[in-house]
Amino acid sequence: MTPTVLLTRPAPDSAAFAAALTERIAVPVVVSPLMRIVTDGTLPNMDDVDGVIFTSRNGVRAYRELNGPARPCYCVGPGTAEEARAAGMPARFAEGDAVALEALIRSEAPEGRWLHLHGRHVRVDVSARLREAGIAAEGRVVYAQEAQPLSAEARALLAGEAPVVAPVFSPRSAKLLAQGEKSAAPVYIVAMSDAVASALGDWPRTKCTIAGQMDFRSMLEATVESIELAARVEGGRTPK
Repeated sequence: MTPTVLLTRPAPDSAAFAAALTERIAVPVVVSPLMRIVTDGTLPNMDDVDGVIFTSRNGVRAYRELNGPARPCYCVGPGTAEEARAAGMPARFAEGDAVALEALIRSEAPEGRWLHLHGRHVRVDVSARLREAGIAAEGRVVYAQEAQPLSAEARALLAGEAPVVAPVFSPRSAKLLAQGEKSAAPVYIVAMSDAVASALGDWPRTKCTIAGQMDFRSMLEATVESIELAARVEGGRTPK
């Protein structure tokens, strides 16, 4: 049986991943976002803010929607930095997680006041940890990650017999997936990190692969490999 890829990221990110994936391999894709990103917050007076810290593309998008001025910024990874540069912001970036980002900022010890813009759900309080290191930083919520149920199409996919490959990018997405439908189909999870895999708990899956790095490219490569594996194991035709 030919595998189907289930994408549960917010709609813009799922669309970008689907486009990159289908350029690499011919595979059916079902998009069912488990979260909707809504700009929800305000910016402080930015006149005395020297730089901005982003731990997701969504933070950059919200900053743009709130008409934030161009400032130097630190970003969690290259994808977020790309989004920031498109908004005219000089960007430095770490290699994909908040711990690496914090280490980068600590190593450079930037002067001035820094603002971390983030969603309502965060795993690491970056600004608090930076303040402990003597860096003037504060956090501000600028978007909400509103939970959404799986679509009827996605539920039917998980209730079927054909293999499903599901890239999961965040612990929150993993938790929302695990709180939803249990899967009867053979599911091949591609987790962005060990934390993402752990957040699935005992949600049933045939195999869980951890991406080599916490970035878009690594998730893409691991997803392609999982599609090919699922096709072989489940007796289907390997997509080309």
